[in-house]
Amino acid sequence: MAVKNLPARAQYIAGLLLAVVMVILFLGPFWWPGESSSWAAFIRAALVIALLCAAPALSRHSFSLSPLTYTVLLLFAYLLINSVMADDAMKSLRRILLIIVFFIAVGLIRGRGNFDWEKILKISVVVVALFAAFSMLNLALHGAFVLGYRRMLLASSGVTDVADFGNTIVAGMNYGLFLLVGVWLTLRARRRAEIALWMVCCALVATYIYFTFARSAWLASVVGGLVLIGTMTHGKLRRNILIPTAVIVALVLLFGFSELAYEVQTRGVTGRNEVWLAVFERLAGHWWFGVGAGTPLGEVQLSTGQIVRNTHGLYFEVLYQFGIVGLVLLLATMLHAGACLFRARQTSEIARLWLAILCSVGVVMTVELHTFVGSPNLIWEWLWLPLAGAVAISREARRAEG
Repeated sequence: MAVKNLPARAQYIAGLLLAVVMVILFLGPFWWPGESSSWAAFIRAALVIALLCAAPALSRHSFSLSPLTYTVLLLFAYLLINSVMADDAMKSLRRILLIIVFFIAVGLIRGRGNFDWEKILKISVVVVALFAAFSMLNLALHGAFVLGYRRMLLASSGVTDVADFGNTIVAGMNYGLFLLVGVWLTLRARRRAEIALWMVCCALVATYIYFTFARSAWLASVVGGLVLIGTMTHGKLRRNILIPTAVIVALVLLFGFSELAYEVQTRGVTGRNEVWLAVFERLAGHWWFGVGAGTPLGEVQLSTGQIVRNTHGLYFEVLYQFGIVGLVLLLATMLHAGACLFRARQTSEIARLWLAILCSVGVVMTVELHTFVGSPNLIWEWLWLPLAGAVAISREARRAEG
């Protein structure tokens, strides 16, 4: 009897481990009892163990493929080949293999056993909202929470190693993901108490994001929010959301015109054009296949005297390291995944969230984010997770058709 129950028990353990991995992936950047390296090491180990536990429960149906699967496999095949040729002691190769393990884990274990996306996301949003509330309250109690436009650039809680990001963009993007999840939960909720809870969480996280003054996080929140409203509402509900939103936008344009003009005209792209020009110059002779996976851009001195060391745009990093071929394969994969998620929006609740996150990051990657091939980081949450989710949904749809 124990032998017969082995696959079910293995699946249960695998699902539980993957649930823990996702919670740690989401909340680890806010607080982790140790160094960031131990956080990444825990995720790596738990992912591998989860797959080993899932192995006894696998069947031939577990390996069904979809057209999107082939697109993703083509992307990873190219990334692996490029990383083998790169001169980085196989570091990029190991990281790509880990990302593939992440894809497999999400695809094989999603929706089974003890694994429930909704529970994990609910827990994560509540905890992140509490971090936002604690950060703003703690800073206010110490007189460090300053109102006014760009008078304070919020990026920490005031407590070392607790929601302490050290950079407003990193802080804004970490919180921004859960603002989208909060909006998704709000639009799905039916009971008034539940709606009120998620609205309070969204308000706390949105307030924090505003005071980061990180335009990338603002952009991600707006794009993702519009996608969620467009895919999850209709009729009266959509009007009730869009009309107040339009009024708020009009008031912002009216009373915040000088601030918006400052962002667009004065700050502009804040020297990113000089960085991108340096990328193009250093790509000479390597346009098709890039300079190699993991190759650093090196120092770029801006006209202001500031030194930067990343491309300030993930698309530019992919182009620099993996060339035109790598960039085209990535864009094709994202477009294909987006199309699959859009088609699945009527039958899969989670598809709407993955689509919103993917659309958001697709826009933000033009001007921000870096470390395309890396250990667990923001790219795992904003790019690899929705892509892995899209693969899982497309495979389920394929099995249903067959």
